[in-house]
Amino acid sequence: MTTLAEMIQKMPSAFVPEKAEGVNAKVQFDFTGDDGGQYVVNIHDGVCEVSAGAAPDARTTVIVGAADYQDMIEGRLDPMKAFMGGKLKVKGDMMFMMKFQQMFDPKRAQT
Repeated sequence: MTTLAEMIQKMPSAFVPEKAEGVNAKVQFDFTGDDGGQYVVNIHDGVCEVSAGAAPDARTTVIVGAADYQDMIEGRLDPMKAFMGGKLKVKGDMMFMMKFQQMFDPKRAQT
């Protein structure tokens, strides 16, 4: 089974630079529960970088259980249902988060 850390590290391979034109922003992920932790996804100059830790200047912060995030990535949990059900919380720029999702193609990460 893939760990949360491994999933997060695959984000750059799923990144679609053309969909992030002109974007310079950080998204903070706070994962709770077993296998949790903090990660920063930094999108700048057509590049996506992931690092462990916190970003006080993050444009958006996502708070979600590690197991729920894995379920979303693997297609077992719909992200919108997770959000509506309170399993996924977003602080900061909600509209940017909607755009952020569009910058990734999960099929790219599986190769």
